[in-house]
Amino acid sequence: LTEYGAFIDLGGIDGLLHITDMSWGHVTHPSELFQVGDHVRVKVLKFNSETERVSLGLKQMSEDPWTNAGEKYPPGTVVRGKVVSLKDYGAFIELEQGIEGLVHVSEMSWTKKNVHPSKLVSVSQEVDVKVLDVDPVKRRISLGVKQCQENPWQVFADQHKAGDVLEGEIKNITDLSLIHISE
Repeated sequence: LTEYGAFIDLGGIDGLLHITDMSWGHVTHPSELFQVGDHVRVKVLKFNSETERVSLGLKQMSEDPWTNAGEKYPPGTVVRGKVVSLKDYGAFIELEQGIEGLVHVSEMSWTKKNVHPSKLVSVSQEVDVKVLDVDPVKRRISLGVKQCQENPWQVFADQHKAGDVLEGEIKNITDLSLIHISE
């Protein structure tokens, strides 16, 4: 095993199973899938007798999950997925092996703005997401978490109208006044 793949003994000839040909999903290191001594069924992708190199593929033994992603995950579909990584700009959600989508930070909460995704979800957590857009050619799915919940702004608008008198609790005081001091 190396950082970039696994060498497979094909009966006297070694073939390289490159890390990008191991899985339709993301693999950080070959040791996630294999140990030295494992037996594996692979497909020969290339054979160059001059350089004596054999390129092998494991993921090619199964259908590319993105082939039917457009039909399986049309916009509006609600799916349960697992959070697999967090970035400053959002969370990547695995819908199935080989298919991950992005919940942009702006699609995570109706009310919590400018919050790092780690404050809202954690890696390995299962979440319900709504498919917002799918592009099988670019292998991208845009997802939303907040769309699986009631929009509190809409609920408020449905229950109240301009001129209603309400009572509420002060949550924060800032130097930036949204309500003029004379009010």
